[in-house]
Amino acid sequence: MQVAGQVQLAHCSFCNSKAMTEIINFGQVALAGAFLKPEQFVGEAVYPLRLYFCNDCFSVQVIDKVNAEVLFGNYFYFSSAIGTLREHFLAYAAEVTSRFLKPETSTVIEFGCNDGVLLRPLADQRIRTVIGVDPATNIVKMINDPRIIVINDFFNEDVTEKIIADYGKTDMVVANNVYAHISDIQGVTRAIRKVLKDDGVFIFEVHYLGKVINGLQYDMIYHEHLYYYSLLALTKHFDRYEMMVFDVKSIPIHAGSMRYYVCKKGSRHSSTVSPQVAALREEELANGYHRAETYARFAVDVADRKGKLMDLLTRLKAKGHSIAGYGASGRANTMIQYCGIDHRHLDYMIDDAPAKSGFYTPGSHFLIQPGSVLQLSPPPDYLLIFAWSFVNEIAKKCGDYLGSGGRMIVPLPNVEIVMHPAG
Repeated sequence: MQVAGQVQLAHCSFCNSKAMTEIINFGQVALAGAFLKPEQFVGEAVYPLRLYFCNDCFSVQVIDKVNAEVLFGNYFYFSSAIGTLREHFLAYAAEVTSRFLKPETSTVIEFGCNDGVLLRPLADQRIRTVIGVDPATNIVKMINDPRIIVINDFFNEDVTEKIIADYGKTDMVVANNVYAHISDIQGVTRAIRKVLKDDGVFIFEVHYLGKVINGLQYDMIYHEHLYYYSLLALTKHFDRYEMMVFDVKSIPIHAGSMRYYVCKKGSRHSSTVSPQVAALREEELANGYHRAETYARFAVDVADRKGKLMDLLTRLKAKGHSIAGYGASGRANTMIQYCGIDHRHLDYMIDDAPAKSGFYTPGSHFLIQPGSVLQLSPPPDYLLIFAWSFVNEIAKKCGDYLGSGGRMIVPLPNVEIVMHPAG
């Protein structure tokens, strides 16, 4: 391995403050999404990974930025491979269309559109102009739908100027699990404001900071996920751009996300702020998301979960049990590298995305195999469910495995063993 990233000075990406407090230092780690082949092991790069809290604007963020071309140029996350996500985005498209759009005259942009898991149901709503923007060439090739305009690029002010020139300003911008991924968050926010009509809406989903803290979800922390949003921090952020959050919606996807609805100040939506916004603000103040000591407690509790998981894996292996990982995601790779899981603890990885089969996990170098490996004899004694937020879906897929005596290890929010099929 080679150290590729310089340790960067701590300053806030949102307000440029230097009043920053370190929460967790993960050390030098391989990029969570950088799956690789054996011939790439020797030159594999590692980067510093540190999570900080801004005492001035309350933002929680990874301060060690990696070049976006390195992170997203050849991406391995295919949203449409997950049934739960397909169902989620079907409902999402129907809701935002009925609430905010006149389909026959509307334009919608999704940046970070991945393989079109939301774009297709938006097109099914008969929206006049549907535009997807994403830099991952290998992913956007999967869209292949004549109803959808695909721009294979990073979403920024230059791209929005071209969109405005070709299609006019947009009624809606959507971003799902990507507004937390962008190093230049100030620039992308300017781009959103620029491309939106005066009464347009910006709707985005991100993993919610409260779920990360309360569920000890340290596995959500990696270089792609730069920011962990609270409403308190977002309010300060959007204030700088004359924008505001006018509604919020808690959703269960990814073990706890929040959907934020944002408009320009003075738009027709700004006069109808949902009571949920005030309620969430009060809840966050009560939970101390504006205080550094809250995050100090989080770091201590995360270290405790790490210790309990490693103790269990060590004991099972000492008894001669075989263990495979399930879900070779970025979250898995954070957990593996932070906890120090290696070939003494785990035999191989399983993932349902065909594009990952035959690759190896970054840093730890576990071979990724398809789910069909569970039908071979003998299957592993235990599955460590890295994709633990989808454990019910996985349990149903693995019903035969569990029914024949296989067991699952769920690492969060508590370390536990599941020994029976999902009902």
